[in-house]
Amino acid sequence: MKRIQALLSFTLLLFAFGCGTENPIEETGDITLIETTATGSFRGDVELIEGVTIYMRFLKAGQILAQVEFEMHGVKATSTDVNIFTSTNQGIGNYSVKEAEPGDYTIHVSAKGYQTTELKVTVIPDQSVSLDKVALVALKTPVSHLHGVLRDEVTGEPIGAVNLQLKDNAGKVYETLTTAAGVFSFENLPVQQPFTLTVAHVGYEGKEVAVNPIPASETLELTVELTPLVEPEKLDPGQGLSIGSQAPNFELPDGNGKLHALAGYNADKNVVLIFYRGGW
Repeated sequence: MKRIQALLSFTLLLFAFGCGTENPIEETGDITLIETTATGSFRGDVELIEGVTIYMRFLKAGQILAQVEFEMHGVKATSTDVNIFTSTNQGIGNYSVKEAEPGDYTIHVSAKGYQTTELKVTVIPDQSVSLDKVALVALKTPVSHLHGVLRDEVTGEPIGAVNLQLKDNAGKVYETLTTAAGVFSFENLPVQQPFTLTVAHVGYEGKEVAVNPIPASETLELTVELTPLVEPEKLDPGQGLSIGSQAPNFELPDGNGKLHALAGYNADKNVVLIFYRGGW
């Protein structure tokens, strides 16, 4: 009997130690923490004008980020920024910018023949700011305008979401964005003054266009074409440089020992290198 009791006690002891001794499942997957920046938002309204397109341009740190074009009966065009929401209702244009990064923003509101209104707003994380309603005032001084379209020189397709800069003789810079249809507009320019239009876009050659003075109250129509960059042909290893690669600046002696630098030749001249072993 004692032996049976001893065996039962030993079994119970093993059972007691055996319970809960399994190793817990270890987390083997890597946990990646994604840092997110808290954002804010701002909104406002603008009084629309019958038969007039109102342009709203949103800038941060002096760089234009987005553009919206309002008309009395709807939104004519808008940028591709998914965080900008627009609508019209009973002669009022509504706009709201959501998930905006913290910082200082400037909004330019303009229309042909109307004084440009500038709004400034500071975006604070997790806060929404309401801006004053804008009502544009007609200009008393004569102005001119520039309207055009930006296209691919090869395909003829419009190029959208491109930042264009227009500079006058006084050094003042005007900025705009092309719409999805490649259309751009500069309003209320000084009259009888030449300008320089500068266009730079990824995948295309940069371009400058001289713009002649525009008479008062007139709109100059302009078509600008950008030339696509041609990627150099890549050769297999051991075949030398790729066709179209830029040669480094170098100096080599001629047959008389005189050094010639590549930089000493004009860009419009062809340079041919011939290597020879000399006469034996």
